[in-house]
Amino acid sequence: MNEKRFLLIEDDEDHAELITHVLMDDNVEGIDTDVILKKDGQEAIDFFKCKELSKVSLVILDLNLPKVDGMDVLKFIKGNSSYSTVPVVILSTSSSQKTIDEAYKNGANGFFTKPDSYEELVEKVQILKKCR
Repeated sequence: MNEKRFLLIEDDEDHAELITHVLMDDNVEGIDTDVILKKDGQEAIDFFKCKELSKVSLVILDLNLPKVDGMDVLKFIKGNSSYSTVPVVILSTSSSQKTIDEAYKNGANGFFTKPDSYEELVEKVQILKKCR
């Protein structure tokens, strides 16, 4: 059986619930999907320090996080040879070109700005679901 494991780092409960629902919805037969949720940057870093990440298919990272900023989490992930190859896609409310450029400079594999509408957010998450 194939497995897709998403690590979602998101502090907004409504966004986390919606993203998790979309990632888990309509699973393809024969593919086991799992979503691991971390609600702040420190929780995410602690997870990376303690867990075997070879089975994480994709990290979906918000930038505006409590305790440790999302950009610092990205730097931590991409700066460590043990998990630097895990793809990280930013899903943020920021649409600032400076922020987008900084994310890519720090190793982000993709950047999506969170849209205002529910339908558009679902569309973006469905694109992420097809990754890896």
